[in-house]
Amino acid sequence: MGSKKITILLICLSLIIVSMFSGCGGTTKKDNTTTEKTTKVKDPKDYKCTLTSWGWDKTYWNKVTKEFQKKYPNVKFDFTPMANGDSLQKYQTAIAAGTELPDIPWAIIDSRAKLFELDMWEPLNKAPYNFDESLVFDYLKPVMVNSKGDVCGIEQCVNPAGLAYRRDLAKEYFGTDDPAELEKKIPDWKTFIEEGKKVKEKSNGKVFMLPGMGDIQQIISDQDSTPWINGNTVQVTKSLKRSLDLVAQFRDAGIVDKLEAWSPAWYASYGEGKHIFAGCATWSSQFVIQPNDKAGKGAGHWGLMNIPEGNISWGGTTLGISKNCKNKDVAWEFVKFATLSNEGAKAIKDIGFFTSAKDFYKDAANSSYKDEWFGGEDTGKFFIEKIVPKLKLKPMAKDGNVVHDALNLVVTAMNGDKKMTAEEALTKLKNEIKTKLPRMKIE
Repeated sequence: MGSKKITILLICLSLIIVSMFSGCGGTTKKDNTTTEKTTKVKDPKDYKCTLTSWGWDKTYWNKVTKEFQKKYPNVKFDFTPMANGDSLQKYQTAIAAGTELPDIPWAIIDSRAKLFELDMWEPLNKAPYNFDESLVFDYLKPVMVNSKGDVCGIEQCVNPAGLAYRRDLAKEYFGTDDPAELEKKIPDWKTFIEEGKKVKEKSNGKVFMLPGMGDIQQIISDQDSTPWINGNTVQVTKSLKRSLDLVAQFRDAGIVDKLEAWSPAWYASYGEGKHIFAGCATWSSQFVIQPNDKAGKGAGHWGLMNIPEGNISWGGTTLGISKNCKNKDVAWEFVKFATLSNEGAKAIKDIGFFTSAKDFYKDAANSSYKDEWFGGEDTGKFFIEKIVPKLKLKPMAKDGNVVHDALNLVVTAMNGDKKMTAEEALTKLKNEIKTKLPRMKIE
């Protein structure tokens, strides 16, 4: 071979090698959510599209999207209101009909296990997203994945819950409105019931410990982390018998009102000053207390304490990306911003919500939040520093929403029929679940 041909061949080989390395190289961009290889960092102003979403918290959505648009001014949002209880059916209907799903789907905790089995979610733990699960609190990891272990959504925020109380009523009936003193006076549910009887007698039956039986059922059932469903067995007796026993005791003692949870009368009760205690999650002040206790702002009507026998996680919503999203890169930028960035965390903290990204709290000041309805009490530090580290969640189950709905139905029946015993309620619960899940074993 001539020297000229050899020179040409060497040049060609050099170009091929350079091309190979160029294709695999580029600048490595690292942030707090993903590691990508790219030749150019895209300017946030270059992202241009409209992202759709269906959800049930317009206040949250407006807050976080407005903050996002300060950095990504050419991204618009189209939000469709939806009741959280309707989400499963609406997603299923859209899939069956072949109609468009939202770019950013929401998933409520109650039906999330079944929602996550729908073939509509981008796996955020895989490329190109590569979400690092260690960024969020450990207790949340199991409720963000489907049965394949894929992350279908990232938790909007943490939802720790303690027990709110009316300070004026606590002082009148317990002699103190100090949370630590109240916790000493009421360390468990047995004592809670006995103290409730004294309140009933002293107030001539006009003041109650709680608005309704649904409130105590919600708390007690969530305190027990025993799975409702284990394989093909619904563990009704093991996981819910104690809840029904206690609900019956509360009812028979006459220490709880008859208000049905989430009814207009139940909401209104927060401004009436007739109920001493109420379950209180991070979202409760914004959604329940503030709209219904207008006079409570700055008046110090409320206090926050630990729940007898253990605090709970109450509620929860994830943000994901649907497979039919046409702008997945932009959707991912938003989901990261909303759930994992410091900017997103600060935005939602303005409305009393707290990010699930644990690094945000390395600065202790970021957990501080003084609620105007709680007399300046630092409810943020209480939620993040006292409750979150000890939380244990009940494992998700595909048919958990069926158990949840049946339990609410039975407790409502107990409320209307004082003669129904706890044993009868347990049997009724088993029958209700068996009707909906005939192939499951009910214990």
